[in-house]
Amino acid sequence: MKFPALSVATFGLVAVACGGSSSDISGTGIFKLAITDAPVDNADAVVVSVVEVHLLASDGGDAESFIFDSPQAIDLLALQGGLSEILVDGEIVPVATYGGLRLVVDTPAPSCNNLTAPFASYITIDGTDYPLVVPSGSQSGLKINSQIVVEPDALSAYTIDFDLRKSIAQRGATGCYNLRPTLRLVGDREVGTVAGVVSGDLLSREQCTAEAQSGAGAAVYVYPGAGQAADDVGSQNEPLASATLNALEDGSGDFSYSIGFLTAGNYTAAFSCQAGDDEPEADDDILFEGAQDLAISAGEDTELNFTLQILEER
Repeated sequence: MKFPALSVATFGLVAVACGGSSSDISGTGIFKLAITDAPVDNADAVVVSVVEVHLLASDGGDAESFIFDSPQAIDLLALQGGLSEILVDGEIVPVATYGGLRLVVDTPAPSCNNLTAPFASYITIDGTDYPLVVPSGSQSGLKINSQIVVEPDALSAYTIDFDLRKSIAQRGATGCYNLRPTLRLVGDREVGTVAGVVSGDLLSREQCTAEAQSGAGAAVYVYPGAGQAADDVGSQNEPLASATLNALEDGSGDFSYSIGFLTAGNYTAAFSCQAGDDEPEADDDILFEGAQDLAISAGEDTELNFTLQILEER
């Protein structure tokens, strides 16, 4: 997808109970919420400013609200490879099965007219900040319809995965970008990680783009279910998650990748050195290679490597 110091902290917030119908007054539990990201190419930063977090009642209304003392500007690009940043840390809430989440975001006006930096939410490309518009983000908010179970006298920890590769699109010649996030909510006790090495000789082949020689524009994609046909974002068989590559420091010329917060189960992983051409709103003609099945177990790291030998065997 082409475009022209992580700190994990607990932020000050005010918790407001809204009296949702899902509450069980017989007990309380502890709620924790973090945020992570799947990467995007050719951007230096993608900052989203979160103002409020709402737990939704089973009927869709607000049940519990967490209002930050000041907007929390989170650089999603700093949260790759299994890293996350805490939004709500250890707040006491009624025991319930909640219907999902709503994030309220401080975002530029949808018109993108007469906007000057600094922006509350923005994307940085080649050192320049551009406004990042989140449609309805400051009004109805970003909703995730997924069950959240808060158990009595226990920690219920969840993580939101922002998949930027699927979410960002330039708005013509307006000088700003749209963020229409693809959000995935997972329970922290139910997820594992896949990580491994991509050998450098895969990137030096003729079918790889010029930017892939340094690892940029190359990625590993993961699809739900074994035996899946790999395809790009915007196709009928989109990946669930992806990861860009990082050069190893051992001088081997190889690269590493890591994809965290995958719910336990079976998946297919594939490699592409043309991921930089993956536009989120189009079915692009991109080559995927070395598709392999893998099984993710909760709380465990799974190793999966991509080498020239593996590609030749397939």
